[in-house]
Amino acid sequence: MIASFIVQGNLKRKAAQGSQIRAASGKTANQIVEEMLREHGVTGLSIEHKPGQLTDCYSPREGKIYLSDTTYNQSSITAIAVAAHECGHAIQDHENMLIYEIRQKLAPIAGICSQAGVWLAVIGLAVAQASSGGGALAYNICNLGILVYMGAFLFYLVMLPVERDASKRAYKDMKQAGWVGKDQEKFAYKVLRAAGDTYAIALASAAVTLLRLLTIRNSANRRR
Repeated sequence: MIASFIVQGNLKRKAAQGSQIRAASGKTANQIVEEMLREHGVTGLSIEHKPGQLTDCYSPREGKIYLSDTTYNQSSITAIAVAAHECGHAIQDHENMLIYEIRQKLAPIAGICSQAGVWLAVIGLAVAQASSGGGALAYNICNLGILVYMGAFLFYLVMLPVERDASKRAYKDMKQAGWVGKDQEKFAYKVLRAAGDTYAIALASAAVTLLRLLTIRNSANRRR
């Protein structure tokens, strides 16, 4: 939790700082989305405004790239970096990137698996503590919980490289197209890196939760 607070705080701080700095090219996030998609042969997508902060996302189902209040039609370093990152996801989808497709298939069940897996493990432990003869049942319930939670863990496992790759694509195109000045590239990279760090923390948190579930399962196993 402490690490998560630190990383989230760093992201918000970097994003806020970058939002106050106008990109040297003077182009807006909307313009660079159009340019980046066109450069990579991605067609059929529209740009939409989504109220709020850090609400930027690419929706393959709707065929839209949503840009938040601080990104839509803005020409700051943060706006351009965030918009280019979302374009990176659209390009991954266009290129049928395998790991991106795996993430998309896991996304709908990740939240359910995360909650259900933990509850099953807790129920298994409760059964083990409540009944001297229910150890085998408790052990099996815990195993089921771990199996279910693996769906969420795998989602976080593939999410990090997908996000890092999108940022890498964004930074590469940003430099080549000159959307930010040479002296601004380093800060743009920091914004992209800070965003990626949040997913690294999410993966670490999922790994710790999985370890907890294994510990619960082992506790139930001792009562078999």
